[in-house]
Amino acid sequence: MTPRTLSTALLGLVLALTGCSAPTDASSQPSTSASASAEVDADAPEVDRDPQGELPTITFSAKGIPTMKTVESDPPSVISVKTLTAGDGAVVGSDDYVTVNYAGFLWKDGTQFDSSYDSGEPAGFSLNQVVEGWKYGLAGTKVGDRVVIVVPPDYGYGDEATDSIPAGSTLVFVVDVLSTTAVTTEALSSATLTGAALPDGVTVTGDLGAEPTLTFADGSSAPEEEKVVVIAEGTGAEITDTDTVLYQAVGGYWGGETSSSWSSSYQTVTSGGGSATVGKKVGSRILLTFAADEDSGTQAQALVIDILAAIPASK
Repeated sequence: MTPRTLSTALLGLVLALTGCSAPTDASSQPSTSASASAEVDADAPEVDRDPQGELPTITFSAKGIPTMKTVESDPPSVISVKTLTAGDGAVVGSDDYVTVNYAGFLWKDGTQFDSSYDSGEPAGFSLNQVVEGWKYGLAGTKVGDRVVIVVPPDYGYGDEATDSIPAGSTLVFVVDVLSTTAVTTEALSSATLTGAALPDGVTVTGDLGAEPTLTFADGSSAPEEEKVVVIAEGTGAEITDTDTVLYQAVGGYWGGETSSSWSSSYQTVTSGGGSATVGKKVGSRILLTFAADEDSGTQAQALVIDILAAIPASK
């Protein structure tokens, strides 16, 4: 991923939060606050963690591949979670970034519509990037748990068909919780200002650990080249090209209004975010400026990225 690709992906995610649009080639996992807690949201839907009704049976092959046996009973009307194996790790918070193995089945006939077990690659995502059944079903579980989560259509995909999932489907997931990360601003607050000079025409103000303000000088000339300026260096691990980076961003087209992810959600990007962020440290605040690109029709841009965490690739 080149700096230009990173720029387009990040700006597209930021502007999408305010209803604006920008070209992007980034795709979301199947966005979140600056902090996370193991406590479930006060307005969370009901979750039955001791379901008494009959649930489908999950069995695993010798290779660890799950299958589901259907039941004749009607599905539950609330999100239902049955623990098959209890773990003793960290408790998953409702805004955490989790790594799991999972398979999804249709309650109606047991058809499998998705699985990471088959690919051998665990899945990682923010719990604010998934349907409510996933988010609130997993919140409160522990690392090491193997659970079955039954998701009624109201907390899944509702009355809309999605790929191989018919409209109105109750979904059944078997999930192994491999890891969880509570995303906070702690790493940002411990960064150290570098005193690096910023490009002409742009200023960045605001305390570390809080939302910055990005300002363009009136009538300033747009940048003619890409620049990466480390405003504050964090004390966390160096980002590698296999990490998933969790960050907050403020950005905009040069001379225009800016948009921010801070009021809504943290964002994620794979492959370490590309050359602009690989090698930088978690907790850093970075300014990226980009010249206009006539070939793609992209205007000059600036972005301030605060790196919250980096999740190593699953092994």
